[in-house]
Amino acid sequence: MTAYDFDEIIDRTSHHSAKWSAVADGCLPMWVADMDFRSPPSAIDAMIERARHGVFGYTINPPKLKEAVVERMERLYNWRISPDDVLFSPGLVLALCATCSGFGAPGNTVLIQTPVYGSFFKAVRANRKLVGNIDMHYITDGARAFHYENDYDEFEMVARDPKTTIHLQCNPQNPAGFMYSREELERIGEICLKREVLIVADEIHSDLILEGKHIPIATLSDEIAQNTLTMIAPSKTYNLAGMACSVLIAQNKEIRETMAAALQSISAHVNIMGYEAAYGAYSGGDEWLRQLLVYLKDNRDFAISYIQEHMPQIKTTLPTSTYLLWMDMRGLSLGADLMDFLTNQAGLAPSPGLFFGSAGEGFVRLNFGCPRATLVTGLKRLRAAVEQLPLTA
Repeated sequence: MTAYDFDEIIDRTSHHSAKWSAVADGCLPMWVADMDFRSPPSAIDAMIERARHGVFGYTINPPKLKEAVVERMERLYNWRISPDDVLFSPGLVLALCATCSGFGAPGNTVLIQTPVYGSFFKAVRANRKLVGNIDMHYITDGARAFHYENDYDEFEMVARDPKTTIHLQCNPQNPAGFMYSREELERIGEICLKREVLIVADEIHSDLILEGKHIPIATLSDEIAQNTLTMIAPSKTYNLAGMACSVLIAQNKEIRETMAAALQSISAHVNIMGYEAAYGAYSGGDEWLRQLLVYLKDNRDFAISYIQEHMPQIKTTLPTSTYLLWMDMRGLSLGADLMDFLTNQAGLAPSPGLFFGSAGEGFVRLNFGCPRATLVTGLKRLRAAVEQLPLTA
């Protein structure tokens, strides 16, 4: 069995990396959901083999990739889909935009629960729809941690509005890193069925489970499956974001055909290498992923322990999925100066909380999908800067 080296420091500064190029000089990037690990050999080898062919003409989606997705869904979730249920998109954000364009009408409302991945807002507003925003309840877990809970009364109130046509759901949740329970998913699914609201399930982090088990909402019942468009991808799982290949699953023929037409209207086609990388990852990346998850969980535990020991002013979630740590920085009493402090005093660049909606003000999201040495450096920088702040009452 190959042991993969996730401690390897790989210089990305000379390869036009958005993660590493978009930050100030000397600043350590720990923001965008892009890991600093080498992708699995199976994905790299698949791309190399395809490149050796030497002809890169227009390409249709490969049946073998659809079959790999079908096999994966049954193996992981006992979810039986057919190859006909599968579509591909060059990226999940593009798919979200196509969804908001293809379903409903301008002026309709899209229901989202915040804080949540910022591109949800972009997809809704770019397609002349309104954000039906519900802030989840912030629940304190002792002095150092917190979690969120749904507001079902408000969820149903927004869903009840005839203008609400889509619910964009994020599970596993980004940025908070939790997974919805079966009971939570059932309640959301039933409300959306009753109110005829389409469920668009962003499950892109569903392979990155540190504890517990992910439940695709479409597996709850045939009725909910017929009202759901599920979005997954190998991009976050296998660090293939630049290859731009996402997977869409719709068991309802009408939903699938509407989505296919929305993608076709903007000529949204996956490139050759995206297909090959996805197939290589799905067909040969299981052991790499198993070892990655062990490493990520250790990174998570180290980061939380370090923050609790050395920076008691900061609270965090305990993510059971993703490689993202959601941090409540309001105890530093920096207000609007928070990001300036992190950049200029700590030399650190996490994702700003406001990217995830107004409920994220005073928070940041830290990416711990990196070699341990990088994580240690980032946390030490943050600690040194925090220790220079004046004590507050």
